[in-house]
This record gives sequence, structure tokens and C-alpha cells, in this order.
Amino acid sequence: MRRKVALGFAMAIATALALAGCGSSSSSSSELAPGAPLKIGYLASLTGFCSSFSQEYVKGAELAVKQINARGGVLGHKLQLEVRDDKATANVGVSQARDLVLSGHAKYLAGTCSSAVGKSVVQLVANPSHVLYVLGVSDPTVFAGGPQIYAFNTIPSATIEGKNAAAYIRAHPQWKRIAVISEDYSYGYQVTAAFKKAMAGSGQTIISQDYVPSGGTDFSPYINKLIAEHPDAVYSTVITEDTVTLVKQGLPLGLFEKTKFFGIMDYGTIDAMPKPPVGVEGYTFYPSVSIYRATGSPFARDLESLGTTAANGGAAGDAFNQIQIIAQGVEKAKSTDPSKVRDALDEATVQTVQGSVKIHKCNHQIAMPIAMGTIVGPSAAQPFAHFEPLTLVDTNKYFEC
Repeated sequence: MRRKVALGFAMAIATALALAGCGSSSSSSSELAPGAPLKIGYLASLTGFCSSFSQEYVKGAELAVKQINARGGVLGHKLQLEVRDDKATANVGVSQARDLVLSGHAKYLAGTCSSAVGKSVVQLVANPSHVLYVLGVSDPTVFAGGPQIYAFNTIPSATIEGKNAAAYIRAHPQWKRIAVISEDYSYGYQVTAAFKKAMAGSGQTIISQDYVPSGGTDFSPYINKLIAEHPDAVYSTVITEDTVTLVKQGLPLGLFEKTKFFGIMDYGTIDAMPKPPVGVEGYTFYPSVSIYRATGSPFARDLESLGTTAANGGAAGDAFNQIQIIAQGVEKAKSTDPSKVRDALDEATVQTVQGSVKIHKCNHQIAMPIAMGTIVGPSAAQPFAHFEPLTLVDTNKYFEC
């Protein structure tokens, strides 16, 4: 996850883009010819640490394209999706994005579940070629370029996530000693740093912070250490398949009985667990249908056609949002020129699976809610592990622009 793209490779990409005529500012040639397809290159990490998650991303993106095209497309242009495997690796993602832009003439990009891929693509392809890129990653530095960048985020950043977790912990001042366990890559360090900063002045002490190896198979040393420390609460940002491993190994060791555990628990993740940690306080920022169907979201109803697993996993909903935001941006701009679409999306309100949400101009991050609650087992109404009761947190309060 920390791979760096070599300087020579970066210069070669920039040169290739310039020679292809992609490095100049917006012009009339940026508009599509009447009736031409609006091409969207989709980066899916079909190989690597989140391959199973990424298969759901593709399903959501394909559904959005299908539905938009059934309505006639946008401004008379049908959407055309081309999926590429970025292998959750920065160099591969940049290479695939470059080919989509230069050879495939895609004006729009979406996807990837890897912050490393997203950051590299934004820096080396999206900006100099004036290609709009909509993605869902946690790394806030991806969007640090401000209003002039061509990237838009569809999930709360690690900074927002850490602030929200700190607000929850601070609301329980009786928890004096807090332990943190996270992922050993950039996301884990970023969300932990944001959490620690937001905890400053609370009177509560972070007694330890440990980072499990991504894709690890034995977390028992970390679990035993947490139990031995006797914290008042444990905050976890262990994600995807690693969450499943943590829960599976933590149950017999008594992790959830001996500690007050709180952390990220995506619906698709807890549903995949042979035995979910019932009673644990969790949260997710991915758009599971069962969370937002009750709010009357039409997009949530649309996603139900994918079936229970994909509709509630969250990844499909995030990809669905990415395509919808591109289409809505084109409609708002009344143009297929990515520069005009970018400007039209600044401070815009867009419709998503989560409902109407605001895009913040200062960093192009979207104020998606965070769903929080207590994990309960399957029920007749929701035949999978879920949160009950459920609270939706408005994240607008955590933005600093």
C-alpha cells in the first residue's frame, strides 16, 4: 500500500498526456460529439487485498449505467463503462488509467478501493489530463489540492472517521483508558492520528495503539495484548477480511466479553462472519440498502435488484453513487466537458443512496452520513447481522473548510 511511483515513470506519463493533447486547459474539443458515448473507465481492485469487495463495486457501477442508459443517458449520451483491474497497486492503477484516457479516450474515471491507487491516479492522470475522477477512499491527502483538482470523494475520509469515533468515546467519560487497534498501512495510521487529535483534552488516555498486518492470519497476539491491558474501551479500525479474522479469533479468546469494543463493522463484513460479535458497538459509512431504504431513498430501492448480499454489502452502493454523481454533474453543467462538470459539482447537492448530500468545495469531499449502532443477529425483516437501534450521524459538522 505504500508503493511509490518512480519519478521517471511520472514524467513519462505527463509527457505522454501532453503529447496526446490532454495537458491543456478545457476547450471546445472537450465536448463530446452529439450522440457519442460518454466513456467511464472503472478501476476495480479485482486482484489483491479487497478483491471480493471490488466485485460488488463492479455490480453497483454496472447497475447505475444500465439504469441511466434506460432513461436515455445524459444529454443524449449513453454511458459506456470499461472495467480494469488495478490489482490494488499504484503502478498498475496508473498504467490502466493512462490507457483508458489516452487509448480509450475516457473523460471520466471512477473506482478503486485502494487509497494508494487513488492518490497516484489523481496526481498522475486525472489532473494533467483534465479527466474527472470520482472515487471512494479514506486518504484525505488525495483531495488536498482543493477546488482546482478533478477528484471527488464518495466516503468519509479518515479524518472525518476519526473525529466521529472520538466524539463517541468522549461521550462516555467513564472510559478513562482507551486502546486502539488498526491496520498497518496508511489508512490505519491516518484514522488513528485523527482520532488521537480529536481526543486531546478529553481527560481520557490512549494507553496503546497497535497495527495488525493487512491480510494477516494470526491476530491472537494482538488480541491477548488488548485483553491483558484491561482498557475501559477498545477502538478498532481493522477492516474488510481482517475484521472477519479479528472477530473469529477474538470470540473464543473473550475479546468482546472482556472489553468494551467499538469499531468499524461494515454490513458486508459482519454478514460474512460465521458468528458476528452481537452486542458490539459498530459503525459503517458504506451505503447498505437496509440502512437507507427506510429513509425513502429511491436509489436504495434500485439497489435491491442486486440481491440481499450485494445490496447490503456497501461496495455496490458506493460504486452506484460514483456513476450517479458523474451523470448528475454532466446534467448540472449541461456539458460533457470535465472542467465544466467539476465546477458544476462544487458545493452542489447530489442524490445518492444515502439521500441528498452536499459536496464541499474546499476539498471535493461529500458529507456522507456514518451509520452507528449495536450489532444484532439476523431477523425476519433483515436476514443478516445488522445495527439495531441505528443512528445516522450528519458528518457536515466535522468539515473544516
